[in-house]
Amino acid sequence: MNSPRVMSHAGLTLNLSTIKCFKLTNFHGIGKRNTMTVEFKTRYDYIQHPTTSQFEKQEYNEYTELEFPDYETALAYKNEWEEIWQEYLDDQQ
Repeated sequence: MNSPRVMSHAGLTLNLSTIKCFKLTNFHGIGKRNTMTVEFKTRYDYIQHPTTSQFEKQEYNEYTELEFPDYETALAYKNEWEEIWQEYLDDQQ
């Protein structure tokens, strides 16, 4: 289990231990243009059903998006975030 570490960069604050991947898109018509998407590891929670009182497992696949004015800026920030994340992963070993 990775220990939590919170970092802020480019106006975005993330817990590095929860990151699954970074994505960047520049395609027209497929997602938002010049947007970096951060996907987080799947997390689970148990919620009690109100009528049966049984606990049901819920799966959450969350992400956050950060838009940039152009692709070059988005790519630069994505690369910087990947370096920060890689340093964190190296420290965990």
